[in-house]
Amino acid sequence: MSTDIRRLANAVTGLGDAVSRVRADAPSESELATIIERGDFRPVEDEAIGYWYARFLTVRESLWDVIDECRRNLEHSTGDEDRLRLFLIGYSAACLLVGIDRVLLFGVARHSVVQRKLNEAFDELRIPRKQFTKIFEAFVNESSAFALLMAMKFANRHRRSLEALKGDRIVGEIARQLPELEEALNPSKREYLRGLFAFLSHKWRRRGVVSAGNVLAGVAEGVGRVASELHVSSGKRVTDSVRATIGDFLRPGDILITRHAVAVTNLFMPGFWPHAALYVGTPEQRSELGVEVPDDKADLWTDNICTLEALKDGVRLRRLSDTLSVDYFVVLRPGIPADGIRLAIERAIAHEGKMYNFDFDFFSSDRLVCTEVIYRAYDGVYGIEIPLAERAGRKTLSAEDLLEFATDEGRFESVAIFGVPGCDRDIAFGDDVGTLLSSSYRPNIQQA
Repeated sequence: MSTDIRRLANAVTGLGDAVSRVRADAPSESELATIIERGDFRPVEDEAIGYWYARFLTVRESLWDVIDECRRNLEHSTGDEDRLRLFLIGYSAACLLVGIDRVLLFGVARHSVVQRKLNEAFDELRIPRKQFTKIFEAFVNESSAFALLMAMKFANRHRRSLEALKGDRIVGEIARQLPELEEALNPSKREYLRGLFAFLSHKWRRRGVVSAGNVLAGVAEGVGRVASELHVSSGKRVTDSVRATIGDFLRPGDILITRHAVAVTNLFMPGFWPHAALYVGTPEQRSELGVEVPDDKADLWTDNICTLEALKDGVRLRRLSDTLSVDYFVVLRPGIPADGIRLAIERAIAHEGKMYNFDFDFFSSDRLVCTEVIYRAYDGVYGIEIPLAERAGRKTLSAEDLLEFATDEGRFESVAIFGVPGCDRDIAFGDDVGTLLSSSYRPNIQQA
C-alpha cells in the first residue's frame, strides 16, 4: 500500500505543477479580446488554443485518475494513517481539479465565441465535440458539488491530523501545500449560483429557446470526468501470451511505440500512435551489456522490471506487463553497436525519478514526456540526430515523429508490430512490418 501511496503522491505533486503551467499558458486577456472582437479564430490561433485545450484535458483526466485510485485504495485500506494519506492526496487532486476548471470556465471561455470553438471537435488531437459543455455541466452538477462539500467538511473535522502530516515522508509536501490548494474551493451558495447562471446562459445560447426544466435536467446529468469516455482500461488486445512472445524477442535499447484503442493518452500528440517507452532489458541483460547505473537505480531495476516509461506519476522503471497493457504496439530497433546501446540506456536511466512533463516542451530536462525519454537517450549517440517539430510554439516530438524518423533516416528499424489490420491476432515480424506500420497511420488515419 505504501508504494501505491508514494506513487499517487508523486503524481499529484507533478499534476500540481502541471496545473500551474496550464494556468500560466492559457490565452491572455488581450489575445482573447482580439479574437472576440473579430468574432473568429485565425488558423494559428485555432491551433494554439487546440493544443492548450488538449493539455488541459490531459491534466484534468489525470487528476480524475488519481481521485478514482485513491477512492479504490481507501476501500481496501485498514490503517488510519494510510487512509488519511489517501484522503489528503485525493482531496488535493479535487482541489486542483476545481482550480483548473475555473481557469477554463471563468477565465478562458467567458465569451460565446471561445465557448463555440472549444465545443468543436479537434480531430487531429482526438478531442470529440461538446467537451466544453460537458465540463460546464460537471462543474455545476449538484451531486458533485455535494460530494465536494462533504470532503471539505471531512477535511475541517480532521484539520489537526492533516496538519500533522506536514512532516510525513510521503505526503508532507502535499500537506504543506493544502491551504493554498483549498483556495480554489468556494462553498458559498452565491458562488455556486453564479456558476449555475453562467451555465444556463451558455446552454440557452447553444440550444436556442428551450424550457428551463430541460436545461436543469441537462445539468443534473452532468458528469465529473468528461474525458473518461475516451478511456478503456480492461479487455486489452495484447494478451499475456502476446506479451510473453514479444518479451522473448525484445533487446535492450528497443523502443516500444504503443496505443490504447481508446484513451485520454491519445490526446495532444497528433496521429494514430501516441506513446513511447524504452526497453532497457532485464537485470541479466543489463549485466551482459555492461550498463552501469548508480546503486539507487540498480535497487529499483530488479526482477521483471525492464522498461523505462514516462507516465503521469513520472519517469519510472516499470514491468513490461504494465507498459504493454495496451491494444497496439510497434517495436523499433536501433541500428547501432552495443556500446551505443549501453550509452543510450545509461543516459536514459539518469532521468529516472523525474516528474512527467505535462507541458510537452523539450526545452528543459527537469521533467520529461514519454518521447523525451527516447530523445534524451539516443540523440547524439553514433551520429543520431532526432529532429524536433514546432507545435503551438513548442519544440516537441510525437511518437509518429519517431516513426517517420525511423522510416526516413533508417537509424531505427521497425521489427515487430501487433494490433493493426493484418496482425490483429498475432505479432508480425520481418519484411511485413514496414508495410503494416505505414498502412496504420499514413494513408488515412482512422480512429480505432
